[in-house]
Amino acid sequence: MAGRRWSESELLIALKIYFELEFGQFHQHQPRIIEIAKFLARTPSALAMKLCNFASLDPAMNGKGLSGASKADRDLMTAFVANPERVIAKVEHAFDHLFDHHKRDFPQRDFPKNADLPNSNQFAERATPFMGQVPDVTEGTAQRKTRIGQSFFRTAVLSGYRHQCGVCALKIPDLLVASHIIPWRENAAIRLRPDNGIALCAIHDKAFDLGFWSLNSQLKIILSPRLSQLSTEASRLYFDKFSGETLILPDRFAPKAEFIEWHRNNVFLDAKP
Repeated sequence: MAGRRWSESELLIALKIYFELEFGQFHQHQPRIIEIAKFLARTPSALAMKLCNFASLDPAMNGKGLSGASKADRDLMTAFVANPERVIAKVEHAFDHLFDHHKRDFPQRDFPKNADLPNSNQFAERATPFMGQVPDVTEGTAQRKTRIGQSFFRTAVLSGYRHQCGVCALKIPDLLVASHIIPWRENAAIRLRPDNGIALCAIHDKAFDLGFWSLNSQLKIILSPRLSQLSTEASRLYFDKFSGETLILPDRFAPKAEFIEWHRNNVFLDAKP
């Protein structure tokens, strides 16, 4: 007997958890998966498999992923890649709605402030395929909308890089930044795409933003002579030793080649007059 189909709201919840967890955490014993699966009235293994289905649709897979993903899974991932800001808005709207709904149904429960709760008003997946349309959402302020997007981007990028710097492998989350390859202000359409981000420690993030280093087409670290010629102990420790090394790659949404090329041509100091 076929299992219960995934509704659009459930898929949005699963997508949020997909970007929240590291790839190695996509299994039925992971506490976060157990927690959310309980709210969804699904087994942890079912939710873990859904996350793996999303992983198989990573653009870097070039269509070579597993065959278990449904059309709705594919439509949702396609919509996210095409317009992440709209899909993120829908994800957050769904979570707000789900939380409010369950607060009304269970007024005596002590839900945490940012509880992730399911929606009992379900829709059949085949009856309502995901079309990437976002409902009208009234944002309190533009700042709130920006904050939501930046938070989602940071979570997605850092978890994809297993919470370590892509250059030096530092694993102190409080010292890590979800660094934009093409800056936020340059292109609104891609600023929230995880493949426009690299997890970097604060020092390598600042140097990347200023163009002191970049990546070649093989994702190997290249240094500007303005940095390598310093010949100080600090420059050797923090930069010279990594010259020619391959960026530590994420488990999903690897940096897009055209974004890296843009950085080399527009930010990297050697490319600027």
